[in-house]
Amino acid sequence: MPGSSHFSGTIVQSSSGAPSSSAPPSSSRLGVGNPEPEAIAKRAAPGPRADSPAEARGRLILSTAFVRVGPDGHLTVELRDGRVLALRDVIMRPRDYCGVQVAGDLASAKYCGGYAEVAAARPGGAQAVSNLVEPAPGPPAAK
Repeated sequence: MPGSSHFSGTIVQSSSGAPSSSAPPSSSRLGVGNPEPEAIAKRAAPGPRADSPAEARGRLILSTAFVRVGPDGHLTVELRDGRVLALRDVIMRPRDYCGVQVAGDLASAKYCGGYAEVAAARPGGAQAVSNLVEPAPGPPAAK
């Protein structure tokens, strides 16, 4: 019969009342052909590198502004060194972000930077001073 599955076992009721299957044992249940967990761990690639605190903060700041980008597609990023970049067509990648600089009469240039260098960000071009997304103030510095 098309679309139907075939089960070659019996269903029995366990002492808890829940049905359980007594299907024929398969090689995966017996561990035949399955590598040992240690072998799997040795072959596994290392996980992604964790963000530093500065990278995590910069990623949060940039992603918060990124989701607010309007139809003009512009994002203004203020860097820790004081520079302000107006970018369009911004993409956020696992380790960095990239966009095309919007600078008046100058030819457009691609800019890629790391999240650790982001101090603040806002949707819109460089003239969009409002809507600034800044990091939350940290604890007061000890004297």
